[in-house]
Amino acid sequence: MSMSTSISALTSNMTEPLRVKDFQRHLSREQRSIPSGVIQAVLMHALQLRRSCREVFLLCDIQRHSLSDAASILGISQAVAKRRLQLARRRMDDVIERLCGPTREVARPKEE
Repeated sequence: MSMSTSISALTSNMTEPLRVKDFQRHLSREQRSIPSGVIQAVLMHALQLRRSCREVFLLCDIQRHSLSDAASILGISQAVAKRRLQLARRRMDDVIERLCGPTREVARPKEE
């Protein structure tokens, strides 16, 4: 699968209406208690991340690809993918904190 095909597949659903209930099934029990409006706002902010960070974030944290798979799909090193993912997660944590107030650390998918 080429990089352009992978990115096209990744972004093809971005024009469809956001279905929060479909997304919520991927969340932990603690995360499911977050109101759906907050989840929608967080996802809207995720789509506004810088493209390089957004791609890694969507692949790893939304579509549940491993970091190595995401790096391969995007044609970048794992180190670059990890850095972009960390940056995206930090920005998303800031958004969640602004929307919900300070929260305790939420478990993240294990990085490679």
